[in-house]
Order: sequence, then C-alpha cells, then structure tokens
Amino acid sequence: MLLVLGAWGVWALLGSHRAAAVERGGDLTESELRGKALFLRGVGSSGAPLVGRLGPEGVELTGAMVACGRCHGPRGRGMGEGGVVAPNIQASRLFAPVSTADPASGRWERPAYDDPSLAGAILRGRSSSGRVLSPVMPRFELPERELADLLAYLHRLGDDREPGVSEDRLVFGAALPLSGKLAAVGEDVRAVLEAAFEEVNQRGGVFGRRLELRVEDDALEVAGVDGTGRLLDAGVLALVGSVRTGPRESDARLEAEEVPLVAPVGLSDAHAENGGRMIFYVYPGLELQARVAVQHLYSSWERRSREPVLAVLQASDGMGEEWARGARTEAGRREWPLPRVFTYVPGQFDAAEAARWLEGTQAGAVLFSGTAAELSALLARWEGARGRVPVYAPGLLWGVAGSGATADWGQVRFIHPSAPVEGRESGRQELEAFLRRHGLAPRNLAWQMNAYASARLLVEALRRSGADVSRAGLVSALESFQDVDTGVTGPVTFGSQGRVGLRGGFIVRTAGGSRELTPLSDWIALSP
Repeated sequence: MLLVLGAWGVWALLGSHRAAAVERGGDLTESELRGKALFLRGVGSSGAPLVGRLGPEGVELTGAMVACGRCHGPRGRGMGEGGVVAPNIQASRLFAPVSTADPASGRWERPAYDDPSLAGAILRGRSSSGRVLSPVMPRFELPERELADLLAYLHRLGDDREPGVSEDRLVFGAALPLSGKLAAVGEDVRAVLEAAFEEVNQRGGVFGRRLELRVEDDALEVAGVDGTGRLLDAGVLALVGSVRTGPRESDARLEAEEVPLVAPVGLSDAHAENGGRMIFYVYPGLELQARVAVQHLYSSWERRSREPVLAVLQASDGMGEEWARGARTEAGRREWPLPRVFTYVPGQFDAAEAARWLEGTQAGAVLFSGTAAELSALLARWEGARGRVPVYAPGLLWGVAGSGATADWGQVRFIHPSAPVEGRESGRQELEAFLRRHGLAPRNLAWQMNAYASARLLVEALRRSGADVSRAGLVSALESFQDVDTGVTGPVTFGSQGRVGLRGGFIVRTAGGSRELTPLSDWIALSP
C-alpha cells in the first residue's frame, strides 16, 4: 500500500521509533537501520528494490540506481558530477530553514522540512517551499512503513557516527588465530598489520586520524561468539586482514550490519563466490587457483600428444573440495578427461600410499592441495618427482617452500599473485624490505604478503572515501578499485559485483630451500 499523506500511522511510527532511539542512547533503531539500507542500497525491509521515476517521461529506475546515497553521498553531505549537484541532506540541513541564492529570481527561503513536507519531496518532488525539485531527483514509490523507515533515518543522517570513528582515530579489527595450529600465522599477520598501521601513523595517519588495530583470537569462542563477533560487539569501523580458512557463522553479521572485511588472509574465497557483499578478497581461493593451474597446463600442452592424466590430491574437507572442484571445472571447459582424485583424511596423509597411487594412474600432472610437510613427504617418496611430471600447489605453500624439507621442490609450480620482473624490485623484495624495517622475520611469506596487501588496500580505500569516513563509503571506495597497485601483488580490481580482486595468477617456481622465484608464465586471467 502506498502512503496516503495525512495518515496518522506514519507519524505515529516515527514518534515511537525516535523515543526508542533516545532510550537506546542514540543507537540506530531497527526502523532507522531499515531506512539506512534504503538510503544506501535501495533495498527495502522486504528485500524488494526501491522504485523511482525519473524525468517527465517517468523512466523507472530501481534498487541501487536510485539509492539516496548514490547521489547525495553515503553520509548525505552532497555530491557533484557532470554538472549536476546533489545537495547536502544531512539532518542538520534538512530540518532547519535555508536561505540561498537563486540565479533566476534572487534569494529565496526554504523553510525547515518536517515529516509531511519531506514525504512530499520524496514522493512528489516538491520542496518544503513548494518549489518543484530538479527532474534528476527521482519521484519514489514507497509503501507506508518503508517511507516511515526512510524518514526516521533521515532524522539521524549525519549524526549517527560510525562505530570505531572518533575525531582523532579510526579503529579496525582483525580476527586471527592466536592459538592452535595456525598460531604462528596469526602472530605474523598481526605483526605485519600493526607495522603497516605504524608507518601510516608516522606520516600523519589518514585525514589526520591515527589507525588503531584491535585483534581477537579467532581460534577461541567466548560464550559462543567467535573473534569476528567480539570485534563487532566492541565497535570497530571495519575488519582488515582476518585469517580465514572458509565461511564463518559470523559472516551473516557482516552482511546484516554492513561491515566490510577488507582483504582477508586465507585459503578460501568461497563466501565471495557465493554472493557475499561485505568481504573483499585479494587473492583467489583454492577453486580459482586450481583453475589457473589447469589453464597453464593446457596452454603448455603439445596438441599432437594425448591429454595428460590429471591427478588431484586433496584432503576430505571444504578446502580440498574447492581445489578438486576447480580442477574439474577447468578440465571440463577444455574438454579434457576429468581428473582422478586421491582423497585422504585431514592430518592423516600417507605419502607412500599416495606415491603408489600416482604411479598406478601414470599421472601426467599433479594438483596438490595439502600442507607443505605433506608435499615434502610426497616429493621424497614419489619417483615421478624426479622426472618431468609437474606438480601444482596453492600459492600460500610458497611461503614455507622447502622449510625443513629434504626433497627438491624444483618440480613444484605455485599459483602466485605476483612474479619477479627483471630490472625492478619484485613484490617479494618490497615485502622483505618492509619486514626488515620493522625487525620482523620472513617466516610465512605468502601470508605476510597477503596481510601487507590488505593494509595497503584499506588505506587506499580510506583515502578514496574521504574525510567523512563510513562503512558505506569504504564499500563504495573498494568497489571503485580498478588495477590498484598493492606493491606485492598483481593489480587489484573490484566492482559492484566482484569481490575477488585477482581472478587469476602467475605460475612461479622455487628450488630446494631457496625462496627465489622464477616466473613460468605471464599473468593468467580467468574468465567467469
């Protein structure tokens, strides 16, 4: 049902919502939060898109195309583009009289808006003075309750300071494994993020605000709440560089509260592939990396010879399934026979059994997704490792390649976000110089590289979003990224639909205990 102006229901709803806001100490009420979703994304409480009609012809636009924040800015300060100026509509401006200059008729007064006149502006394009608003201002079609939600939020627009934002600092969170088997990784990622923030703060911060990092141990649950949930409860502006090995239950809170997670460090981008809006990955997860491996193998295959037998070794867990799924997908696209798969229980890899299986399948290429220790054990046992059979492994294993290994890693090809380039410092060298400046050991290099890129991307997003920082502004800034240089990866591109910044990779090789990389390919870009 569309609003009937003068109906008491809307104004009664607004009164109760504002009373609740006062009782809650200024937090946004549920109605105001729904209004904020309309304002920022053009999505109503039912999930239906906002509908607006533009110009004399009444051209229909929906959803994000007519979201208020698209033109007026995520904080309502107003924006100008292409000669069209969308005015400041923050509450302090809307609900106060304005005297302004009109080139055609001199000065004119615009009375303060109240709820009925603001509803008239939204629905019929009439200002509080009765003037007809610009034809570029859509005339919206809103059910009564959704109009009430939007009006409720407009009363708060500009004074609803984002969590983690103060006059002199911005507080971010990272959920990291500080205990358990990945504790060393968590500590290394934490150290890189803190060092990157320190360098930014030494240069004056971002728009005069210092960056502060709060960390929670994501390997522990406290009263059933994981590290991400505890950080959200503490009131951080956004999350950055959290270590992830797959989707989490708390991801639903990121979506519901519209909290961006900037460039998590980890093995899985499954959440991004399945439509998550708030998580922006740098490096592709195992499924996309396996596709890069098969594409590289296909590009180097001699067409007159028979297709090589693809052998996939995977643990029987979510990450192993991602790896095998990517290999099957890309093999199918190339019309190759589907890979043969060796599956093992996580933590119970039998290198001798796997080596016998590979010999029996006469594998022409191996895609391995286990741990570095498991791969070392396989290379030591398998005769094919000393021949010409290529072994492909995820990029994160590069950071520990050869650590404590007795086998030669020369046959292993890693899917990597950057490659050495002759004549200039590579991403690895930039990272190692950064680590030296801060007295950090280059231990888990691939994870540390991802964390460094995470911090760089966050700072760039903050600078693009402007001094009036907000979660919505950060998301918009990230969506604007086109070939952004992190210094340690390939150019990162997001978009309104994309949440994996590098949809592809380089193939690189190392040898023995050395971390020196040799590029084996140019950038391999994946099509959807």
